Amino acid sequence: MMSETPNPAPHSREATVQHLREMAAARVENTSLRGVAREIGMSPTGLKKFLMGTAPYAPTLRRLRKWYLQYAALPAPEVSYHHASAALVVLTHDLAPDPRRETSDCVLDCLARGYEASGRSRPRWVAELRAEYGARRAS
Repeated sequence: MMSETPNPAPHSREATVQHLREMAAARVENTSLRGVAREIGMSPTGLKKFLMGTAPYAPTLRRLRKWYLQYAALPAPEVSYHHASAALVVLTHDLAPDPRRETSDCVLDCLARGYEASGRSRPRWVAELRAEYGARRAS
């Protein structure tokens, strides 16, 4: 039962922040701290602190998610849970919580129908995100 975890959002948020941190660290390693900070839209000092484990403020987290979709997620061979989750957050970030959940669920429903119509199997992340958004709605 889902009642064991009253709100999955904090865990998911921590996992997403950790994933963003790992992607930013990898990009810095391949380029430069200043260059990645410029891509994200934050100071090099702020990026360094984020990479060392500081929790980002909400506006910084939004910039990191947008950066991730533009710079970090694109080279991947296929869309992962993290890619899809970040995309949903970017697309719905300025909606109130209830409409954000409903919109995300609707987008996921459309994606599921699209995969079905194309004869391709649905990626696992569609079901995982639908379960997550459904769990949030139920709580």
